[in-house]
Amino acid sequence: MVKPRIAIIGAGSSGLTALKQCLADDLDPICFEQTSCVGGLWNFVEVDDENKDPHPSSYKSLIINTSKEMMTFSDFPIPAEWPTYLHNSLVAKYFNMYADHFKLWPYIKFRTTVVHVSYLPDHRWKVKYITCEDKDQTKENPNNEHEEIFDYVIVCNGHHRKHRWPKYKGMDEFKAAPFENKRVVVVGIGNSGLDIAVELSHVASQVYLCVRRGTLPWIMPRLIDGKAIDQLRSRFSDAFLPTSSSAFTKRIVQIVGPHPPSLQPTTPLFAHHPTVKSDFFERLSTGTIIVTKNILELMPDETKSIKFVDGSIVENIDAVVYATGYHIDFPFLDREIINGGPEIEQEFEDEYKENLTWMYKMIFPPNYRNIAFIGLFQPIAAIFPITELQSRYVTSLIKGVINPLPSPKDMDIAIRNYHKKNRKQYYLSARHTMELDYFEYLDKMSQELGCYPYSLEILKKFGFNLWKLVMFGVRTPIQYRLLGRQSWEGAKDAIMAYNKINPIQH
Repeated sequence: MVKPRIAIIGAGSSGLTALKQCLADDLDPICFEQTSCVGGLWNFVEVDDENKDPHPSSYKSLIINTSKEMMTFSDFPIPAEWPTYLHNSLVAKYFNMYADHFKLWPYIKFRTTVVHVSYLPDHRWKVKYITCEDKDQTKENPNNEHEEIFDYVIVCNGHHRKHRWPKYKGMDEFKAAPFENKRVVVVGIGNSGLDIAVELSHVASQVYLCVRRGTLPWIMPRLIDGKAIDQLRSRFSDAFLPTSSSAFTKRIVQIVGPHPPSLQPTTPLFAHHPTVKSDFFERLSTGTIIVTKNILELMPDETKSIKFVDGSIVENIDAVVYATGYHIDFPFLDREIINGGPEIEQEFEDEYKENLTWMYKMIFPPNYRNIAFIGLFQPIAAIFPITELQSRYVTSLIKGVINPLPSPKDMDIAIRNYHKKNRKQYYLSARHTMELDYFEYLDKMSQELGCYPYSLEILKKFGFNLWKLVMFGVRTPIQYRLLGRQSWEGAKDAIMAYNKINPIQH
């Protein structure tokens, strides 16, 4: 029997787990990667005269804001002795270790750009691509394009490529500059904006942080009472101890300090994507960071001034850093595959439709049965375990070992219900069009896959000690390898290690 041919676009966290899962399910995959390495944006790339527009990259000092226990792939744990929160270089190292362990390298076509993916009358996909060895890679000379036909396409190249710039008068006149002893304005108050502002405040003479909506978000610490913030929820607490938003907010304020009254958030704690940066208020209190209102105009005259909407002006600004997010952009695909088409788009406001996705389970466009998108979401927690479970779902679907997808009409209904719920919970913003809850999503997907860690089954198969860890301990995604198809015999020991229990002594 001929194996289905699978094209995987991108070798970042999503592409690697999709490739690994295709091999585990005896499919025939090829992974196209534009750069010369795996790991996507976790590989730091220096911008210089020779490399003015590199692939999306983490910045040099970036430390991830999800704990390793919650971000690990389920059958290849991040080493337990590594720090709780990893520097970007360790994240990149982990992806290389993952590719080594599962022998993925022969299936990755590096330095290869996919230029177009088209749907054929026979319901297969034509993938056109260019490799770096090809000469004269121009539209006028298309003879250097290669093309192959695939039964299935898995899109894994992420949504952090096309910058989402604000629109300010005069902004094109401000050029980048070294930051040491400079006066810098940072625009954006998400995780990147606050992180960059704090980092720059240690070397710049003054940092101004521009809040475009007028208030700061709720800012969370990495640790609460010595425990990683994303490890506070256990299966037991979710089931039997309802979360009090007000109590949690009060505890956070006790740890990181109160917001300045004029910048107090106006939305509930869980009405926006969380921002994790506990040392921000310390820098604010020293005056090394000053929070400003939104920008009205940049005036690159001899004063190098910036005017804000409240009428205030700061002068002698050396550089502006925009931490304002990204547009969802897949230039090799027709746009309607992503957003459902113009009829669906017109149902939403301009800002929301900018980053609108129309995907069943955040994976499948309703009108195309054999293309899947992995990692096209914004989780309130780590992305890697979700991409892994999505990959397991897609290949299980291809193999026919789970229920087939519903009709396009039923998928449309489910997607519309998702957006209705999403818009009710989060304030209207382009960044919230793809939000999902980490635990809820993983549990629902694992139930359909047959790998959910049901309490009674864990108790019967592994005994009381492991049952106790699953119910009360770190809710690591390794739990989804205890039961079901493609369970992993090392899962029990890995869970014990992540709960700081020596498996040898038990």
